Amino acid sequence: MARPSREAVARWNLAYAEQTEALFGASTADGSAAVLRLADSYSAVARAWRILAADLAVPLWARHACAVAAEEFDRRARIEYARVNPDEDGA
Repeated sequence: MARPSREAVARWNLAYAEQTEALFGASTADGSAAVLRLADSYSAVARAWRILAADLAVPLWARHACAVAAEEFDRRARIEYARVNPDEDGA
């Protein structure tokens, strides 16, 4: 089976590690800085999923799963950004 590029996997690993730290930080600290870090980390994970989804070396089903995961992390980022900026419409 074809595998995604090492660079794409490394980017995903780094993004996910930051997201895990940010999630823990947001759960133990109050304030918009922790929530903004979490939102940014969700966006970074979404970008990493999209890079994997664009890798034509992997099967279509895997690319589709990556695209769906990217959408979910984008949704999570929007929720967290809205917590920081509740007056913005999220568009």
